[in-house]
Amino acid sequence: MSNQLRYLISYPEMVDNALRAMPEEEAMASAVGGDYAVIGCLEHSLLVKHGLKPDSRVVDVGCGSGRLAVQLARYPKLDYLGTDVVPALLEFAARKAARPDFRFLHEERIHIPVADGAADMIGFFSVFTHLLHEESWVYLAEAHRALKPGGAVVFSFLEYAVGLAWPVFEANIAWVRQRSMAGHLNVFMHPADLRLWAERLGFVVEAMNPGDELAIPVTAETTVPGVLPGHYAMGQSLCVLRKPAG
Repeated sequence: MSNQLRYLISYPEMVDNALRAMPEEEAMASAVGGDYAVIGCLEHSLLVKHGLKPDSRVVDVGCGSGRLAVQLARYPKLDYLGTDVVPALLEFAARKAARPDFRFLHEERIHIPVADGAADMIGFFSVFTHLLHEESWVYLAEAHRALKPGGAVVFSFLEYAVGLAWPVFEANIAWVRQRSMAGHLNVFMHPADLRLWAERLGFVVEAMNPGDELAIPVTAETTVPGVLPGHYAMGQSLCVLRKPAG
């Protein structure tokens, strides 16, 4: 085993540490990387761009403290399932979304808890960035099973070629050298590898956008306070895979 894996902190422990150090709202935003409303707006806008409908069935794997769920709560007929490994994040997300029909499940297995062909869209935002490649592959295979024909999986990832992501790698290097505190895994992927994965898993690549590309259109429908309509970059790179319709 890599020596570094021995130093990984669990996400429940990380969230507990944040809750002890700061107020709940701040801790819950920090636990998912900050910019709670802004990133939620961009995730929502990206799903709309790639076919989200008001009555879609959406699975949000690694939903965290509910950034996306809060934005999707505006659609009365939308079916939403969020999963995460941290119960505290799920409890906060459920309160924040304030939709009794939205489901939030604690799920530690690499598994999407829906029937075959049940979902229209499945999101993995800042999920594959913290998993081994083999784990991400299994999640994508699960997504292919769970999606309806014509459904889409949308995910973010880190790639070396994007300058916005390079500080994450530099922080990884500093952590390896210093080991002054426990940390968590940050994993980089290459678009060419993801295209190969898509082919072997039976997906069609619909979009592959570098993290610094202004690829997300925020509209009057999806805007939130502090985010004007326009085109934005996520920071992490983006991939959209479509399950063939027939």
